[in-house]
Amino acid sequence: MHSSLRETPLRTLALTLALGACLAVRMPAPANAAIAGCKRSLPVLAHRADGVVVRLPKGARRPVACAVQTGYATSESSLAVTKDGALVYSPADSENSMARSLDGGSSWSLTRPAEEQPTAFWNTVDPYVIADRRTGRVFWSHATGPVRNESELPEESGFYLAAAYGFQVYSSSDDAKSFATADYQTAPTGDWEKVFVGPAPPASTGAAQPVRYPDVVYLCANSPFEVSGPGRLCYKSLDGGITFSPAGYTSPTASNPSDICPPLNFNAGVVDSQGAIYQPVNCEHAAYVVVSRDEGASETWIPEPDAPAGTVTSGTNLKLAIDDADNLYASWTANGLVYLALSRDRAQSWSAPMMVAYPGAENAQRPAIAAGGAGHVAITYYASTDPSAELFSAYITQTADALDAQPLFYSGALNEPTAPIFHDYGLTGGSPRTDFVGGAYDSAGNAFWAGVVKQLGPALEGHIPTVGYVGTLRFSALTPTSLP
Repeated sequence: MHSSLRETPLRTLALTLALGACLAVRMPAPANAAIAGCKRSLPVLAHRADGVVVRLPKGARRPVACAVQTGYATSESSLAVTKDGALVYSPADSENSMARSLDGGSSWSLTRPAEEQPTAFWNTVDPYVIADRRTGRVFWSHATGPVRNESELPEESGFYLAAAYGFQVYSSSDDAKSFATADYQTAPTGDWEKVFVGPAPPASTGAAQPVRYPDVVYLCANSPFEVSGPGRLCYKSLDGGITFSPAGYTSPTASNPSDICPPLNFNAGVVDSQGAIYQPVNCEHAAYVVVSRDEGASETWIPEPDAPAGTVTSGTNLKLAIDDADNLYASWTANGLVYLALSRDRAQSWSAPMMVAYPGAENAQRPAIAAGGAGHVAITYYASTDPSAELFSAYITQTADALDAQPLFYSGALNEPTAPIFHDYGLTGGSPRTDFVGGAYDSAGNAFWAGVVKQLGPALEGHIPTVGYVGTLRFSALTPTSLP
């Protein structure tokens, strides 16, 4: 129902009846009893694909955008939500620790593993945190390396002098209060490590089965060298992240297409209910979803025909999420806009891409996607409604209706657009960099939380002051999930 259509009594009655039906399957609020930082002044719009703003029925309410600062400096960010609703934001204060909130973002404290290889630099270990939504266990990964803990090296020199070789994965079953450490400092992996988790393939397939933990934990990283690879090697854990063993190379393998696929152009994988792994990659001639049904031992490369190709220096663009009903979602940016596509058949085919960004927003950067319950998908990103802007705001675009022929989206700014929070300083424009941001759904699969970086000022002598920034859209009983 477009905002430009005039209301008639019949249409008003139809919308009222539809609203009642929608509220019966409303989008629940996040599990936390209270959410901090909610402001009705932050703009939130209801819309269809392609930025078509819609008018909600009388009595309906748009969600409210909520955002808070963690109070700690940060760099490349990711976020996890535990089964109890604890928020875990990575990294905080340094790349050796995380921020944790047990009260919906009202207060934050630091947490860190008791055993880890520390670093003296920003942007040298690519820390990455997730939570297994089925169990609530938190997994946090680091790259390691021979000089990453050499504090006597010049400040901000880590990017140039640190050498990655190996990884550590930390796991926690108590809302990130304490961690066990899986230490693989001699593994032939470099940076850009991503940890992800999901069920094992059925035992009838002959696949190895987890022991004392229901899911398989995967860690994939560039191999053997930092940045250049040229390979992408994955490890797996069958005991909940306590020990890891090689799963196999995602690339290069005999199944690779005739294409150039730099290891930095791969991104985090997702796992379906049958244990199949899906990893996205942007190669020079096409974008692909790399599928493995045997825990990473072999792969099939399936093109995503609408997603843009990449270059040797472009980095990753295509990203994936999977909901609880095994629907796959692919997101990417093109011409400064955010696109979303859906696959109902395990990446064999895809819907036509939908442009889903906040209506009027352009120059979208750093999008991160997550999915929850069936049809629930959300993307967080930086963008601006001013096409000439050099400073950008953080946004969330979210729907519980992605399986509908015309999904209803809600998009909201996490900061006042008149006070933008991000500028892209590039690879060498200062430290810490923000190569990626993140977001995650809660264990129920209804509430999405974003974790981004707020810059507090311009770079000064190579240092950019930052603080962690966490936000969500708060839905109420009066927020419809779909419209006719």
